[in-house]
Amino acid sequence: YDRVIAICWPLRYSTMNTNLRMLLIIAGIWSLVVLLEIFPVIFAARLPYCSSREVQSCCCEHGPVYKLACTDISYNRQLATAKTLTALLGPLTFIIFTYVIVVVAVTRIASISQRWKAFHTCLTHLLLVLLYYMPVILAYIRGNLRLVQNVDLFTAILTVSVTLPPMLNPIIY
Repeated sequence: YDRVIAICWPLRYSTMNTNLRMLLIIAGIWSLVVLLEIFPVIFAARLPYCSSREVQSCCCEHGPVYKLACTDISYNRQLATAKTLTALLGPLTFIIFTYVIVVVAVTRIASISQRWKAFHTCLTHLLLVLLYYMPVILAYIRGNLRLVQNVDLFTAILTVSVTLPPMLNPIIY
């Protein structure tokens, strides 16, 4: 969002990115995240658990919890898949859409040096987006296709894929 405003409307940047607008965007994103997490917790809390209550994960996620239930969990599995797709592909789709807008705007710039400067501004962010999303998406695909049978190995892959890219932020920027 920030790069679209900065590149497409540079002279209006300070009037478009006000503190109030940023606060509304942050509040909207937090509300969406809370809603995405409330429903799986409510549905998992309603399930009967009659065997082990030991969660096979490094954090108490929806998937490892509902798998402990001793009833039909097909609805919870569908909810988990929908939540994962929404949480991963929603922001990624928005980022790709904004970069398409940026590329179209940059190709209209006459000066090659200004084009390069605009692309360079976006390149580091795009690299970080790819470094974050690709391992996480691959880890979830491996988990859903059951390509990784060992729970500990899957947890390690997911933990590394979530923590390593943010650690690379200072190096890339």
